[in-house]
Amino acid sequence: MRKFRLDNETKKILKLFSIFFGMIFGMCMLLVLFTLLARNSWKSGLALEVQNVLDSYPEAQYTVGKYIELDSTLSTSTAVYSLLKKDDRKNQKYYGIIVRIPSILGPVPAVFVYNENTGVKFAGYAVDNGKASDTVGKQISNSVMNYWEDMIPKIISKTNSN
Repeated sequence: MRKFRLDNETKKILKLFSIFFGMIFGMCMLLVLFTLLARNSWKSGLALEVQNVLDSYPEAQYTVGKYIELDSTLSTSTAVYSLLKKDDRKNQKYYGIIVRIPSILGPVPAVFVYNENTGVKFAGYAVDNGKASDTVGKQISNSVMNYWEDMIPKIISKTNSN
């Protein structure tokens, strides 16, 4: 049986490549770790933003409940929370959905309230646009809002709570 031997130059190159790819792998693992550790902070931060919008929502008072996981690729730009409606004696399910929608200023986080009986209602934006707030409200076309109002029931159907 013939033995395979590497010369010193090849060993040196293999060692350098091993160190380089080991460092890349280590950095990727750190990124994954930090992403997993920040997930709860992300969920609670979005819940706070949804609650801030709902506090100024004129139609009803809601309290944001638990985060609901989505079985969809939309979970990267959408978050769903259960809502508790004040003075609701029928114990219906309400959902608060925060989703990035396109606008003239770029994507803006919009909050919607959904109930199977009453449908989808736009609650507001979860961002302070400052001087551009009038522009954002007027420049989002009805077709974009209609699209998202049609999408919300489909998004809710992909939750783990159903």
